[in-house]
Amino acid sequence: MIRQQLSSRRQKVFLCTLTTVFCFSFLSSVFLQPVQAQNFVERISRLFSNSRPEGNASGRSRGGATRSQCSQIDKNTLIALVPQSNEGLTTQDHPQFLFYLPFGGYSQSPPAKFRLLNEQKKSVLTKPLPFSLPETKGIVSITLPATEKPLLIGQRYHWYLNITCVNEQGLNTNISVDGWIKRVEATSPRVVPIKHIGYQSQYIPYTENNIWYETVSKIAKNRATHQQEWSSLLGLFELEEFATAPIYELKLQQPSTI
Repeated sequence: MIRQQLSSRRQKVFLCTLTTVFCFSFLSSVFLQPVQAQNFVERISRLFSNSRPEGNASGRSRGGATRSQCSQIDKNTLIALVPQSNEGLTTQDHPQFLFYLPFGGYSQSPPAKFRLLNEQKKSVLTKPLPFSLPETKGIVSITLPATEKPLLIGQRYHWYLNITCVNEQGLNTNISVDGWIKRVEATSPRVVPIKHIGYQSQYIPYTENNIWYETVSKIAKNRATHQQEWSSLLGLFELEEFATAPIYELKLQQPSTI
């Protein structure tokens, strides 16, 4: 009889404990994401506003192209998703860059051209990389091809993106945007992958360690999960309207066989 009472009590304690753990886990999943997103907004705003001593302009097209210079522009011009300082950190040897293209292209459109120079102003690419434009305007990504030399740890690089458009006189003109990127080592105290937070939240250690390029690329990749973070990030550039739009990965334009 006593054994039965003890067994019954143990079962009740176990069930209560299990219920408590379940409730805690459920509530954590419900409340953690909004809090996490709120913290991200604060962190990304600080990361975006943090300027380096040289203090360049933000990553908009040089000179701020207008409709008189480019008749295809309706609202926003060419924009790089970079901090206000125009410089960000990366841990990748072949990083990804994100931009806003203000217009789409067609089969005969001149390609966008991407250049990368070291601090001695020497090209680290075999030649400027030509990328085909998507058919519509929007957010695009460019990944440094694995066939090119990797970025070196501790080195700063100056990148340029140039696109061709048509001005009011019907003539081709160029608009461009440029910025800086520095590669840092992905080890403590910089960034050590945190296994227990799950793959979907892998942007967190990068944000906390001021690694701009991986913060942006990982949120962009998982934007379906991190909708609020992605929208807040685009809001820094007044591009919230593209929060639910696709991201176009620009492809290298193949040389003509004609």
